[in-house]
This record gives sequence, C-alpha cells and structure tokens, in this order.
Amino acid sequence: MAQKDYDFFIAEPNSGEEKYCRVCNSHCKSSKNVFGPTGFVSAMANKFTYHDEFVCLHTDEPWHEKALQLVVAIDETPSKRIADLMKADLQDILKENIRGA
Repeated sequence: MAQKDYDFFIAEPNSGEEKYCRVCNSHCKSSKNVFGPTGFVSAMANKFTYHDEFVCLHTDEPWHEKALQLVVAIDETPSKRIADLMKADLQDILKENIRGA
C-alpha cells in the first residue's frame, strides 16, 4: 500500500513537478488537477481541493511493499548499525527487481 512521502506524493495543482519514489527511485506516474482530499483530516472533513498526485508504478508489487517497510524502518531506527544492515537488504531487493539498481 502506498505511503505518503515515500511512494505517494501530493503537490499544488498543475505544478509541473516530477517526483521519484523514495523507495526504489523510479519515476512516479502523475495525475494532474485531481479533485479530492489530500489527507486523512481533509477526507474526514469532506474538504476537497484540486491537486496533483504522484504514485510509484511499482507500489502494488509485493517486493515494493517489503522495500517500503525497510525504508520506513531505516528512517525510524536510532541505530546506525541496524540501519546499515537494513540498507544492504534493501539494495538486494532493488537489484532483484529493478533493472540498473
């Protein structure tokens, strides 16, 4: 499942921005000028706005979910040694699934 600011991004409408997945560094597919909520709070409040959405093309693949979990864990761990081990695992997953990784 996509996670905001990792493999799913929101920007101002018609921003002209390009986004790359923080998990696998793939170019994200964009949907321009989308009308809808931009987060949980806006969804609960029925506050819809125009915005651009970006999502990684690999988000629904099982290997990407595993890689996403590793990236989030790397960001959250206070241990540099554990983060380095998880980064090695992440690189293995990316090499197996992304050409040129």
